[in-house]
Amino acid sequence: MKYILFNLAIVSLFTLASCSSRNQQTKLASNNSETATEKSSERNMEENAAAESKDMNSEEFAETIVISLSKTPCFGACPTYNFTVFANGMAYYEGLNNVEKKGKFKAELSKTAINQLLNEASSAGYFSLNNTYDNPAVTDLPSTITYLNMEGKEKKVLCRYQCDNRIKKVNKMIEAMIQKTTWKSVE
Repeated sequence: MKYILFNLAIVSLFTLASCSSRNQQTKLASNNSETATEKSSERNMEENAAAESKDMNSEEFAETIVISLSKTPCFGACPTYNFTVFANGMAYYEGLNNVEKKGKFKAELSKTAINQLLNEASSAGYFSLNNTYDNPAVTDLPSTITYLNMEGKEKKVLCRYQCDNRIKKVNKMIEAMIQKTTWKSVE
């Protein structure tokens, strides 16, 4: 009995030490992420200034991506897919794993629906979000990568860990668009 209690005490000490070390790693990773986010924000401001000079009515812009959402895999049964919408209304969906629709699909979306989503995302504060919500010390979480281009104002957000509620809201709006769309197989 003493042997069992002694082993339990040893295991408990190692567990507590490990948890403490992980908390320190999480804090360090969070501080590093904030510094990287500040540098990335400065780069994005420069890129956005250049993007704002685009002619949104040009033929070139018709082939520009205005909305995209990608979900990456995890170690479990997480849905994995890519969704892309171009300014001309063409939308493409590729279901990779753990999704209802597997394979490649296309559809044509109305410009009204596209603009409505972009305006709602902008109103929700999408363009003021951090570029990355992540923690390298945390594993086995899928990432959601969202990209929007509204009249030349571009932003990409990676959401994996402790994501802002605004990006969650925008992702749900895009997921609803995917669900409402009538898709045609391209394979």
